[in-house]
Amino acid sequence: MTLNDQVLNQAELLAGEMDERLRLLCAVAEKQLSRQLRDGVTPEDIREDFVAAASLLACARWSRGQDIQEFRAGDLTVKKGQAGNPEGEALALLAPYLKPGFAFLGV
Repeated sequence: MTLNDQVLNQAELLAGEMDERLRLLCAVAEKQLSRQLRDGVTPEDIREDFVAAASLLACARWSRGQDIQEFRAGDLTVKKGQAGNPEGEALALLAPYLKPGFAFLGV
């Protein structure tokens, strides 16, 4: 199974459905996260973390326009109306692999 297939499958599990918008957001998340990885680190090197982060990032962006009350990614649960930043959580998951100088500050 390709990395892209894994991201799409996990995003579908998180969101409960797959539509073209979520498919597009998965591709965008993969590209964005790939560009932020340190030199010498590939998405395949950190496949499990990369798949989790890319699918969570895509679902977080997708859910903004949906009437979703809750979705889960491993130990992380995001509920509508709950304070938190699922996009930040996705980036924090890959923090050890990101280029120096890239910083994420949550609120």
